[in-house]
Amino acid sequence: MASVSASWCPTVRSRRAWSLGLFVAYCLACVTLIPVPSLFAQDPKKEAPADAPKPEPADAPKAEAADAPKAEAAAQPAADASTPATRRSLLRWAIDASGPIGLFLLCLSVYFTALVVKLFMEMRVSEAVPAALVEKLENAIKDRKFQEAYDACRDNDSFLARLVRTGVANLPNGRAEAKEAMNITQDEVVTTMEAKISYLAIIGTLGPMIGLVGTIAGMIASFQEIANAVDAQPKPAKVAEGISTALFITLEGVSLSVPAIFFFAFFRNRIAQMAMESAKVADRTITALLSAAKQNKG
Repeated sequence: MASVSASWCPTVRSRRAWSLGLFVAYCLACVTLIPVPSLFAQDPKKEAPADAPKPEPADAPKAEAADAPKAEAAAQPAADASTPATRRSLLRWAIDASGPIGLFLLCLSVYFTALVVKLFMEMRVSEAVPAALVEKLENAIKDRKFQEAYDACRDNDSFLARLVRTGVANLPNGRAEAKEAMNITQDEVVTTMEAKISYLAIIGTLGPMIGLVGTIAGMIASFQEIANAVDAQPKPAKVAEGISTALFITLEGVSLSVPAIFFFAFFRNRIAQMAMESAKVADRTITALLSAAKQNKG
């Protein structure tokens, strides 16, 4: 019972992990609301002071000819001067720049979050080695009620119950046969659990690849804008839009990949801990059951 009570400690660690995750999510939400400073149009050219020297009449045609291109260039942004520049938050900018690839990464992140929550609920040492089942097995073995001990494991689907059920079923063939059967069952359960967490490894691998696709798409859009502007200067807004698409999608892919790889390693260690604890308690239960059966026969 002391080993079972000690196995409850991961629940405290899981609560601390949940608290840390909520704090990090709150910080990220605050960062996304920071407004990005926008670029405002330059002020129109200031008029010359009243006391400035006026050009000579002979140079008037030259001055008018020099000011003609400037007047044409200033006429183009004059229509946009009436509309005030708007500020976009970082979240809004990320949504506009990400596009459909960012939407796919968002759906993948939702699935990743749901999978991590589900694995946290299922892969716990307290779920693999239930305290109620251990107590019921100890009482049944103490009272020499072997059928009751088997029925308790048959009605339970935990890791420990499956191991003890297999060991009791193969115990008439000998302790070695029962131990071998328990090892095979343990490998089957571990393989099933590892198949569940393998999706985390897949997400961790696909994240950077999807980000690379977004990077290539954004850079192609930027260079296309530069290539199409043959006789004119390319629009900086269009070029910046392609670059922002590349950077945002790369950031989103890497941000999804890093926690996926972390939780894959975390749950793989959790599976090893569950298998070790379940095998230890099951071996102790089979040994006590075999000893009680020999005493009962004597």
